[in-house]
Amino acid sequence: MLNFRDYLSFAERYILTAEGDYKKSLNIEWLLIPSVILAWTAIESFVNNRLYDYGSLPEKLFELHERAFLLEKKIRFVDSGANLGKFVLEGKDYRRLEDKIFFLIAKFSSKNRDNLKGKNLWQNFLEFKALRDNILHPRTDKDIEINIELAKKHLDTSKRTIQLVSEHIWNKKVEF
Repeated sequence: MLNFRDYLSFAERYILTAEGDYKKSLNIEWLLIPSVILAWTAIESFVNNRLYDYGSLPEKLFELHERAFLLEKKIRFVDSGANLGKFVLEGKDYRRLEDKIFFLIAKFSSKNRDNLKGKNLWQNFLEFKALRDNILHPRTDKDIEINIELAKKHLDTSKRTIQLVSEHIWNKKVEF
């Protein structure tokens, strides 16, 4: 099974290949686009697996709405049948990656969380997300502008975002 380190490694290898092809004056977008997607996938893998880990803990450790968030489920009030008057978790309720990050940090961090959105890392994360969105949801009115330095920047942002979450929930750095 692939994990976030694998996705980061694949992204790095695409960039290294692009650097070699760039010296040969070849088109390199076909290498940089997967690098960006894989770097984003690394964050998704890390964060989603932390949600799964916490979601697999005993139910009594979390409020129902927190369990719903961890498991990406909807909360529904039952108005008939055996569960009449109860709230149940059902279906899927997907959340944005940034919401998942802030939930994990808010719930499990003992560190100061003030002004995370004002930091340089978060601005880089938003730029990264915008490029990722442009790649995955192409439109004729938006060009995809990518180069080796930008791909490297986003790979670094991926690592730093994973590091941020790790430091907040475990109080330790993840090794790459």
